[in-house]
Amino acid sequence: MRKRSVIRDTIKMTAVQFVLECLALWFQSWMTRRVGAETVGILALTGSFFQLAAMAAGGNAMLCASRFVSEELGRTGGCPARVLRHGLCFCLMLAVPVSTAVYWFAPELSRQFLRDAALADAVRMMALLLPLWGYCACLRGYFNAVCRVAVPALCDVLEFLLRVGILAFLLRHGAASSVQVCRDLIYSMAAGTFCTAIFLTVLYVRRRESGGTCSLSFWRYGRLAFPVALGGCLTAALSTANDTLIPITLRQSGSSASRALEQFGTFEGVVIPVLFFPSTMLCALSGILIPEIARANAAGNQRRVCQLTERVIQLTLIFAILIAAILLKFGGRVGYWMDGGTLSGKMIQILAPVVPFIYLEIVLEALLKGMGKQNFSSLNYLAEYVIRICVVLIFIPLFGFYGIVASYYTSNVFGNCNRLRMAAKTANMPFHPGKLLGKPLFAVVFSFAVAALPELFCPALRECAVGMVLFLGIALPLYVLVFWLLRERHTWVTCREW
Repeated sequence: MRKRSVIRDTIKMTAVQFVLECLALWFQSWMTRRVGAETVGILALTGSFFQLAAMAAGGNAMLCASRFVSEELGRTGGCPARVLRHGLCFCLMLAVPVSTAVYWFAPELSRQFLRDAALADAVRMMALLLPLWGYCACLRGYFNAVCRVAVPALCDVLEFLLRVGILAFLLRHGAASSVQVCRDLIYSMAAGTFCTAIFLTVLYVRRRESGGTCSLSFWRYGRLAFPVALGGCLTAALSTANDTLIPITLRQSGSSASRALEQFGTFEGVVIPVLFFPSTMLCALSGILIPEIARANAAGNQRRVCQLTERVIQLTLIFAILIAAILLKFGGRVGYWMDGGTLSGKMIQILAPVVPFIYLEIVLEALLKGMGKQNFSSLNYLAEYVIRICVVLIFIPLFGFYGIVASYYTSNVFGNCNRLRMAAKTANMPFHPGKLLGKPLFAVVFSFAVAALPELFCPALRECAVGMVLFLGIALPLYVLVFWLLRERHTWVTCREW
């Protein structure tokens, strides 16, 4: 089996993703100022609909390619290139009818999902991109599976720079109508997707993996990929339904249609990017974990699965609890700096305690999919989104914008406790809540209490950037120091014998 350094690959991907996330956060703030929060809300709905259509057309292509190619590499004498061809044919079978349906019913879809019949042309342009998007997703998954993580990273950079550069150029003359902004967004996405497809094709032709006999026929690939595709489509559909319901229920709480879209745009354009921005490392790690776990699973290396599961969960909680504490203390100022106003700052602070659950979802989903628990993942997502949508329908009409908080808390706590239980059970990992939660909580309370001492003598530090830098400069080293002092002398992987 091919040797691989998860830490090395994670560092590479994190470096790239961190730069891209910084640029994306800045660009999101620029877009909010340029076109307004209401238009950003419409763009968020458009993006949610595109993700649903792309998932239906591609059949969760990247995950399928990454997982099944990795499993083929874990077997002796496999043929990963043929598995990739199966994935491309499977995507084509899904993409043609889905793209045709979206193109044909574009006026009705734009009225139902985007609440504006004038966006039908943008939906049609979007439909033409779906087959190409699935093709690129398959090749990304292939390169991720064969341990060439630099290729998907370069594609991310290329696509992001083209999309942002073209969109900024088209919006250079100031605010345009929401319909024109959506069209410009599709143009920029088309340019990025075409260039990415050419780049991936050239690299695959030059560096494709040769192999022996493929263990999967096309029909067996389809049978295995169908539950994965169905789970991805179900998740995307529920997410789109949830996003569509938020502006509707905000109007039921007394907000006008324009104000509801503006609030939704603030949440999607400021609050969510800030909460997810620190998770760059975890997103990179999750993309690497799926093929790593799948390869170990196919080789019957249960100890490797257990080791990765325990290490990843422990490191995720150490990181997530620190980020939650930082957002709880400085979220108000971050929301203001992002031009989201006081409302977004309050939302960031209120949602900060749920950050560990949000970050756990990123890595736990990767672990479960690598272990082949796709059916559980789909059912868990179904239950999670049913809870979220029910809370949205009940609480947002009663409490307005703050009803979104209740939906995020209930769904994330329920869903990720289930994921944690299943991951520990499948990996045969002993679960110790005190070990996983006790140290990070003690470390963050101690380090933040010491870092707050200068503010007692100089209260002005609480409201300035210098005070924030000084606070973090004291708290972060202390947080690391606590873990170093409390480190275990023996190996920290304590798997039971399989």
